[in-house]
Parts: sequence; C-alpha cells; structure tokens
Amino acid sequence: MHEKGIKRLVSGSFFMGPALLIFTGIIILPILMSMYYSLFQWDGISEKIFIAFDNYSRLMHDPVLWISLKNSIWLTLGALLIQLPVGLMFAIILGYKLKGSNFFKSIYFTPVMLSTAVLGILWGQIYDPNFGLLNNVLISLGLEQWTHAWLGEESTALLSVIAVVAWQYIGFYIIVYVGALQGISDEVLEAARVEGASEWRIIFSIQIPLIWPTITFTVLNCVINSLKYFDLIYIMTGGGPNNASEVLASYMMRNAFRLMDYGYGSTISTFLLLFGLALAFIISKGLGQGNKKFQ
Repeated sequence: MHEKGIKRLVSGSFFMGPALLIFTGIIILPILMSMYYSLFQWDGISEKIFIAFDNYSRLMHDPVLWISLKNSIWLTLGALLIQLPVGLMFAIILGYKLKGSNFFKSIYFTPVMLSTAVLGILWGQIYDPNFGLLNNVLISLGLEQWTHAWLGEESTALLSVIAVVAWQYIGFYIIVYVGALQGISDEVLEAARVEGASEWRIIFSIQIPLIWPTITFTVLNCVINSLKYFDLIYIMTGGGPNNASEVLASYMMRNAFRLMDYGYGSTISTFLLLFGLALAFIISKGLGQGNKKFQ
C-alpha cells in the first residue's frame, strides 16, 4: 500500500472511529447480546439457564406472537397507504408555490415535533367513549350509531391507533417530498407543459419517476419505523383489548420487562429484526426494479 493510501486509511479511521465505536456500542452490541440471551431462560436477576433453541420453538407455537405479527403488518400497511400517498399529494400541491405554503408546511410538520406521550394522552381523550371529542361530534351530527368505545373494542382499537400514527408522520413525508420535488428543474416541467402535457401526466410521467429514489427511501423508512412502533400503543391501549392492538414490539416489551422473561423477549426481538430485514430486502429489490423501469 502506498504511503498516500496509508495516510487516507489512518485519517479515515481517525474521523470515523468515534462514530463507529458509538454505533457499535449502541446498535451492534445490543443486537448481538439479544441474540445471545435468546438462547437462555433468564429473568434478568437469577442465573441464566441455557436452553438452546427452545425459545424459538416456543415462539413458533405462541398464538399471541402471530396475532402481534398480523397487527404489525396491518399497522405497517396502514402507515404506508395513508402517510406516503397523502404526504406526496400535499407536497405536490405545495410545490405550486401557493400563498402561505410555508405556513402550511409548518402546520403539517407540527405533529412530528410533539412528544408521543403527549399525543397518546391527547388522542386517548379524543377517543374517550364518554366525554371524548370524536363521539360528541358524531352525536351532534346525528350519527349516534357510529359512536364506539374506540380504544376498548377489539374491532376499532388497532384502527384507532393506526389513524394517530398516520396523522403524526404525514408532515415528515410532506417535507421530504417537497425537498425532492424542488430538486426537479423548472425547465423540464415547463417544457412538458409547452408540449401539451396535462398536470396529471406531468405528475405520473415526470415528477414521480424523477423522485423515485426518495420514494424508495420513504417506503423503507415507513416500514422499519412501523414495525418497531411501541410507545403510542403502550400509552393508548397497552396492547389490548384481548391483544387486539398488540404488535411485535409491544409484545416483546411485555415479555421482557413486565413478565421478566428476558430470554423470550430477546427471542421476539431477534424475530422482529430478521423479519424486518427480510421485508426491507424484498421491498428494496421490488422498488429497485421499479427504478430501473423509469430510467
């Protein structure tokens, strides 16, 4: 290796070393430890008992685990189908530089900045079956038959949480898409309009293909964040009623920290990691094929 290459390696290690150490200590090491603990029966206090893959066998036969997986998938699909299309729609509208667009960007982004604990308490009050805003509005509109104990019924608990999750993060994707759309040259859009292209044709044939890498990022980001979602569910429903809103992350936390079964909780976290990686790989491959079609 040339002297110049050695200097680059040393300087690169010097600048990247601290960040790499922090990343290893905070991310990589806990993942490896979780995989290790999944091979034990352990309550976090007494001596660990090595049981090999018994926790994974238990995982495969755990009915609540599969309910949690189904709910996690529904939560992810709900977030994808609401956050991204709505975020892209508002970003395109704001791209026309309407009067007050900067004000609306700030308003849309406000829920992202709020604490999840605050949002959980706020929406818990809105959903309250007795004095909550939602039921009172429905009653005032003469729609008493639509009122529910939104967080207390199995049929509505998960949907109610999905609505809050989607509302909270739409603003984030609006800002991301606005930034991507602003990177498209105005000359390209004006040339398309001169050629007689309609606004719909411009959106689907020019704007969306040109920001496809950004769309790929937002899809992966939305999927990963939705799979590990925990705090809002813990505050609003606690995974109930009857596990109707339990997701993988909340089920993992319940086993590890409420039931003091760290070994099984680590097994669920390992399963969640592997499931998330597999899903991200499949989505990235699929969206990558879409990107090639646009090129």
